[in-house]
Amino acid sequence: MRNTGKLKISTPSELELTMTRVFNAPRRQVFDAHTKPELLKRWLGVHRGWSMAVCDIDLRVGGAYRYVWRGPDREDMGVSGVFREIVAPERLVNTERFDDAWYTGESLNTLLLIEEGGKTTLTTTMRFESKEARDEVLRSPMEGGVASGYDTLEQLLSSQMQSSHDQELTMIDTPRILQTEAQLTALIHVTVPRAEIQQVMGPGISELMATVAGQGIKPAGPWFTHHLRITPEEFDFEIGIPVTTPVKAAGRVKPGLWPAMKVARAVYQGPYEGMGPAWGEFEAWLKQQGLQPAQDLWEVYVTGPESGPDPKTWRTEFNRPLID
Repeated sequence: MRNTGKLKISTPSELELTMTRVFNAPRRQVFDAHTKPELLKRWLGVHRGWSMAVCDIDLRVGGAYRYVWRGPDREDMGVSGVFREIVAPERLVNTERFDDAWYTGESLNTLLLIEEGGKTTLTTTMRFESKEARDEVLRSPMEGGVASGYDTLEQLLSSQMQSSHDQELTMIDTPRILQTEAQLTALIHVTVPRAEIQQVMGPGISELMATVAGQGIKPAGPWFTHHLRITPEEFDFEIGIPVTTPVKAAGRVKPGLWPAMKVARAVYQGPYEGMGPAWGEFEAWLKQQGLQPAQDLWEVYVTGPESGPDPKTWRTEFNRPLID
């Protein structure tokens, strides 16, 4: 592994080491590649027979991350830390400490992404506990390893760019603040591992529709999900539909209520796979406006596969209840 010259290393102070690299991709994609496990596992530290066996990310201020790489002879290398600051898709600050320390103590890492002309300049600054620790890292093979990882990241971003015209993600309206009215609903409560969410959605919606129709009740609008809690391991949420009259409990179906509440709302148009980045943009807007959202969130699927085959036309309404 070697640095081909694309990665620039500098030492702005006795305690700091800075790495800079330009990527031919929007910063949202670069940010996602640093924060989404399914992407991070494809480039970070993956070389010479090493793979990432564990990639757990709780992307919130105070949330923890845990990475474990496994080598060709089955040896493991682990690192953990805590997120101190998150400004998506611009800035990420986290601590870093290796299980088997190859430098002394802990570092504080700041990732900064600046986009201009469709390209993103990545700057990572590592601040160490001592000059000796910083110099240990400079003497190590770290530079070649980071350069190799970024070369792999460049390839990943390039492949994403090639297919981006089929996956274009757009927030189609400016977020706004409004007061909702109370609305009767029919609900199914589900707690499921994240990997299994697609397996429960279809059956849940079908069960709701059949139960409501069996009671002679008509839907009063499109179906929705109410996410009560989201963790790296599981989703805790309700699948629901608004109804014109109260539903009677039957099996998993229970009566519910969409409460009258103050929400921030935005409408996203595009495939369901793109909702993660769109939510990131929405969350960034909330922070910029100084708004404090509640823990839960609501998604209303205004149009989807039942409305047409082209995912680029599907519309999803994002709602975040606000705390006054």
